[in-house]
Amino acid sequence: MKRRVIQTISIVILLFGWISLRVARAQQRGPSTPEERARAVKVSHDLEGDPLGKDAKDQRAWAIDWIEKIPDITVNVCDDFFGKVPNPPRGHSQEIMWQMTISSAAFMIEHPDKVKDEQAVALAGLLGSLKAYQAIFKQDSAARWPYLDKLILMREQGKLDDYVGETRRKCVHEEEQDPNTMHARMEMPSVWKSFR
Repeated sequence: MKRRVIQTISIVILLFGWISLRVARAQQRGPSTPEERARAVKVSHDLEGDPLGKDAKDQRAWAIDWIEKIPDITVNVCDDFFGKVPNPPRGHSQEIMWQMTISSAAFMIEHPDKVKDEQAVALAGLLGSLKAYQAIFKQDSAARWPYLDKLILMREQGKLDDYVGETRRKCVHEEEQDPNTMHARMEMPSVWKSFR
């Protein structure tokens, strides 16, 4: 009995130490590097064109993990852009929704002068998701998402910018209740202000 208690305490201490080490490493993460930003932009464009490609899952995981860890690029997306989200996720809804985050980050890297323009960031992110959706639909016709078909029609009619504005206002209203609902910003170190 005593041995079991000691083993349990040892495991708890090791687990706590491992968690503390991971938290410390995450806090020590510095700003993104030019190489990482270049990779993120490439990954974003690759995933928009071929979201089901051979390395797509690994590249998507890298991009999301990178965005979560770096302190200088922050993208939080409101789910309202996608209408009623399938729950549980089906088809390729997760890939399409993650693409908005990845495309938003890529837009901020490529257009540092528009980093504070949350409308432009959200629009670029949604456009990236729609490109990914269309690429997926070409490969898998069962992946139809009628709400996204409606958004594609809005894009073709020149109404998507208005939709993004309306949806952002709705998200901002929700943000008053939950400050983590929507936020897009990127603080750029002077070292890479000229990066494109």
